[in-house]
Amino acid sequence: MYYRDLGHGMLKVSTISFGAWQIGDSAFWGGVDAADAERTVQCAMDAGINLFDTAEMYGQGESERVLGRALGRRRHQVYIASKVSPENCDPESLRAACEGSLKRLNTDYLDLYQVHWPSRQVPFEDTYAALLRLREEGKIREIGLSNFGCADMATWFDKGDAVSNQLGYNLLFRAAEYEVIPQSRKQGMGVLAYMPLMQGLLTGRYAAIEDIP
Repeated sequence: MYYRDLGHGMLKVSTISFGAWQIGDSAFWGGVDAADAERTVQCAMDAGINLFDTAEMYGQGESERVLGRALGRRRHQVYIASKVSPENCDPESLRAACEGSLKRLNTDYLDLYQVHWPSRQVPFEDTYAALLRLREEGKIREIGLSNFGCADMATWFDKGDAVSNQLGYNLLFRAAEYEVIPQSRKQGMGVLAYMPLMQGLLTGRYAAIEDIP
């Protein structure tokens, strides 16, 4: 496994990370056996993956619960990244959301706490100030963004900082290459790609387009 610094932050993460949406959102992905989920997480750790990504939005928190149980006593060996939903970006709601994620994940801190989508109701400076307070208290280690385009990044960095931007990016969905990834790098951010295999389309799972559910 290869590892890289995540932006200008303190985390050195595996170049392959584990997306935990699928193991906790049965309404979207279908049922997952708890034992299978735990074995999958354990195998990922054994392979050297040290970054596990989830969100309060995934299965209404169930992804966090499943991941927390699966990591168990090995939690200290990995980095946990979670995300706050845009409707929870005001300071009071953000704090409650973070506390909820910590409880579901059975951990005292999040290594990376990301703003899942830019909020259109709460000023970025208010969200950033709340994240800073959580970091000062030791509840989060690093601040990250997700699904932020160039204009939103510029506004955010006018008010604060972040070590990463999580973007949808794969061989079929490459729009981020033109402006968003270069802008992220210019800001010193690491880029975390989600859906790198386009939810199975790029794995050979489907023989024809008609097979895609």
